[in-house]
Amino acid sequence: MTSMTGADVLFSCLKAQGVRAVFGMPGTQNIAVYDAFHRAGQGIAHYLVRHEQGATMLANGYARITGDAGVALTVPGPGAANAATGVLDAQSDCVPVLLLVGGFEKQFARRDRTKMFHGLDQKAFFKPISRFFGRPKSVGEIPELVEEAFRAMYSGRPGPAVLEIPPDLAAETITEKLEIPAPVARGVDDPVQRRKLTPAVNRIRKMKRPVILVGVDCVAAQARDEVRLLAERLQAPIIYGRRGKGVVSDDHPLVVGFTRSRRSLSLLEQADGVIAIGVRFTQIDMLNWTTQLPANLVQFDRDPEELGREYEISAGVSGPLAPLLQAVNEDLEQKPADVDPHWVAQARAEHETWRASPPVPVLSQIRQVLPENGIVSVDITSTGYSCFDRFPVPGPRSLIYPCHSVSLGFAFPAAIGAKIAAPDRPVVSLSGDAGFVMGCFELGTAVEHRLNVVAVVVKDNCLSAIKGSQVQAFDGRHVDVHMRSPDFVTLAHSFGAHGISTGDVNSVPRLVQEALTRPGPTVIEVRMHDKVDQLIDGIPWLHGE
Repeated sequence: MTSMTGADVLFSCLKAQGVRAVFGMPGTQNIAVYDAFHRAGQGIAHYLVRHEQGATMLANGYARITGDAGVALTVPGPGAANAATGVLDAQSDCVPVLLLVGGFEKQFARRDRTKMFHGLDQKAFFKPISRFFGRPKSVGEIPELVEEAFRAMYSGRPGPAVLEIPPDLAAETITEKLEIPAPVARGVDDPVQRRKLTPAVNRIRKMKRPVILVGVDCVAAQARDEVRLLAERLQAPIIYGRRGKGVVSDDHPLVVGFTRSRRSLSLLEQADGVIAIGVRFTQIDMLNWTTQLPANLVQFDRDPEELGREYEISAGVSGPLAPLLQAVNEDLEQKPADVDPHWVAQARAEHETWRASPPVPVLSQIRQVLPENGIVSVDITSTGYSCFDRFPVPGPRSLIYPCHSVSLGFAFPAAIGAKIAAPDRPVVSLSGDAGFVMGCFELGTAVEHRLNVVAVVVKDNCLSAIKGSQVQAFDGRHVDVHMRSPDFVTLAHSFGAHGISTGDVNSVPRLVQEALTRPGPTVIEVRMHDKVDQLIDGIPWLHGE
């Protein structure tokens, strides 16, 4: 009988779960796992990163575009700690990311972790920021733990998991045949109990000025069509949180925009009912939970613990969103709600006002030339804050952003992961100079694999948003917000990428269009160091939005 190592078993399990790519960096405690790539055959590609943070951020971008787990692989201790930022982002933004991390030999199981090579109690470290942590004690446990990890990532709202693989276990040889679990089922729908819907439907029928508030779980739960049909049946305006952008196309005449916009807040103040679907009511989306919602708040969510958790509700139903909403639509078809026609007209007028908003420098220039199937990955930067309300998208998985962990340096590594996930889709990242410096090491990965990712970098030599907040809070004073940034063209060339610099924002569309046709990555430096005050003036959250 052919022998297998623990690492071979691990790869067999990953392939069975549909994993096609792994992002990582080899080291002493995972060399046996890396050696298994030689025997894994076709099906799983490896992408070498330059920093372990890049591993989980590439995996994060990959997962956001595919909906499948993005997989990262690092050494323990500092490698795991570096990778933790991408895991934290996956936890707060509900993204399925699996971190495979090396561990310690089984014989040292009772030793103090701080006395060990790369010492870190990884189970305790990752507990607050992951859905599941597993450490197999034998090769035979690997299939079960991989299955548990994927079930944790895909059950209800997605989220991250961590598997620690002891190096001696990865290298251990077995001859017995192990059963490899089948792919974990996703979106298993229990039958809808119509009687449980009755209070919610009755509450909806009482709404004359309804608003529908949507979150990203409408996408993960494959309920987008049902959400759109409900909005059309009620002729209700649709408002979304950060992660809910694209649940319904921004072109739809009932979509009014982001929860924090003045339009949306005005509608919520006037509404006599809100239908929240797959929404977590996060701090950022709800303005520190100061956003006022009407007393008639009906909530649908896959997680029963979310019902009424942040806001008091008049009715709530937990369960699979698509069949639940289908049943609601059927009930409302038989006995419709009596929605005020003036409310409908107001919602459509708000949509037109929104779409006529003035352009945002750089962001709007990217939108001009990015094809409809394009992906934009946005960093924490002054020009990027407006992407939720001022960058129209045709649907989900078009805009990626670290919405709630707000991880600086996210955009470019995540864009690389997105391009690997969807090689036929154009991908552009937008960063400030500070954010790009944090993730620019992964230019090496993009060059190595000839990935056509376009990185637009706003070079203002300043932490503009922080300067704006300091000036606003402290009578015009600021400290350590101006900085020296590299020549990004020279930086790009040093990695073997193409680089170009411009001081004319109006040239950005042409430069992006040209870059999208060029093999390999391109860095477009947009010099705006003389426009810092203008950039600060355009930051929505500094001015009441």
